[in-house]
Amino acid sequence: MADLDHFKRINDDFGHQTGDRVLMVVAQILKESCREVDFIARYGGEEFLLLLPETPSNGAIFVCERIRKAVEDHDWDQLKAGLKVTISQGIAYNTKVENHLVMLHQADAKLYEAKRAGRNTVKY
Repeated sequence: MADLDHFKRINDDFGHQTGDRVLMVVAQILKESCREVDFIARYGGEEFLLLLPETPSNGAIFVCERIRKAVEDHDWDQLKAGLKVTISQGIAYNTKVENHLVMLHQADAKLYEAKRAGRNTVKY
C-alpha cells in the first residue's frame, strides 16, 4: 500500500489541478516500476495498492524502494516550481492469512508505521 505524503498540502499550496497531475505522474511511475503481471490500483484519494504476485518479500522491498526513489527524484518542477513529492509505503507479504482483508489491514498498518517514522520510507 502506498500513500503520497502531505497530499492535502500539495492541493492547498499548488491547486487541485496540480494535485490531479501529481496523481497521474505517480501512477505512471508505478506502472513503469512494475511488471505486466503486477496489479496497480488507486485505492483512495492519494493511496495506491500494488499486488506483486509471485514476488518474494525481498523483491517487494526492492520494488517499493525503487518506486520511493523514483517519486522523490522526479523533476516535479516541470509541473510547478517548488513542488516536491514523496511517497510512503507499507508491505504485507504473509500469504498464509485467511483472506485478503487481513493482508490489506497488515499493509495499512505498515503504511502508518512509515508515516510515523517520518514519511518517504518503506516499512515491512
